Amino acid sequence: MRKSRKITCLSLVLVSMLALTSCGDQAYFDEAYSFENNSWSETDTAHFEIEVDDTIQPFNFIMTLRTSTQYQFSNIWVYVISEAPDGTKSKVAQRIPLARPDGSWIGRVSGTIVESRLKFDSKPFPMKGKYTFDIVNATQQENIEEVLDISLRVEKNN
Repeated sequence: MRKSRKITCLSLVLVSMLALTSCGDQAYFDEAYSFENNSWSETDTAHFEIEVDDTIQPFNFIMTLRTSTQYQFSNIWVYVISEAPDGTKSKVAQRIPLARPDGSWIGRVSGTIVESRLKFDSKPFPMKGKYTFDIVNATQQENIEEVLDISLRVEKNN
């Protein structure tokens, strides 16, 4: 009886520790936008809204693009359009490298999916409130095939 009680207590402690460590995720914001039929049309806009209440802590911004291994190009250009709570807007062209000159993938490959990440400089938000980020296709093509989704992750830089 006493031995089973110790095992039960030990099990509870282990489960509690596991639950606490899995809750240690540093994501302040993490959302993905999926493209219909794995095709990024020139009219598709990945739209993200972030409510910010911390203007002191620097944040990391990570954009992740997932393509299939059938994607035909070594990179992709996107526009990142941001709007601050006071209405200030900015538009930045950003190149996401996907493959090396020899054709090998830069990102992590799992089966037929390639996950490419781009990390931006860590900085604090200048003001509290709602920020919007729109990511649009900046290539010369109407549709880019074999693009699964794009995500934006914002995490506190501790």
